Amino acid sequence: MSDAKTFYDRYWRDEHIKKNPFDEHPGDWTDENFNYHFEFFKPYVAGKVLDFGCGEGQFANLIQPHCESVFGIDVSELALQKAMKEFSSIDFKRMPDNGHLPYEDKFFDTITALDVMEHILDIETVLEEINRILKPGGHLLIATSELTVLKTILISLRYLDDYFYPTTPHIRHFTRSNLTDLLAKKGFKRIAYKKNRTYFGFIPQGQMMVAQKSAGSPL
Repeated sequence: MSDAKTFYDRYWRDEHIKKNPFDEHPGDWTDENFNYHFEFFKPYVAGKVLDFGCGEGQFANLIQPHCESVFGIDVSELALQKAMKEFSSIDFKRMPDNGHLPYEDKFFDTITALDVMEHILDIETVLEEINRILKPGGHLLIATSELTVLKTILISLRYLDDYFYPTTPHIRHFTRSNLTDLLAKKGFKRIAYKKNRTYFGFIPQGQMMVAQKSAGSPL
């Protein structure tokens, strides 16, 4: 039976059936798009930073001059091979099958996750692990999807079959509210939010959120 590694190696080769019009991985991003995200997250990028779901390593490379040290982790061996070849000064690892992140407790100051959370099956375990390896007061920087009532109506009218096509890698769907609530239940407090560009000036394409590891978090 196929696993996540097989699926995401196919994904990074662009060989999966691609019907969702919003299905674009960061390997297709322009430099302008990476910089757009960095400008919002820049105040929180410092110290030891992990790019969770680093893909081919472009964002880890972009933030490296602003960090004490930067690390990357991903499920796809194919993406990591390219990352390690192009950005050899960064410590890249493959995500273990058991979901345990191979880092010590309270190791990182910041963890980034750009276009990752919507792909994760066991999101509770992932957030627990991220909390474990973040220092107290550390930051989790998330760029992910955002659904609103109007956006859901638009999808239903124009893109319903393609948006939810069975091969789409986006298996989690967030609102600003339910993402904030989930993070709170896993020991994080939302401290910053921004619509990640818009359709028609008001319907969010996605969301960017900064969450801080809560004081007294038991994880």
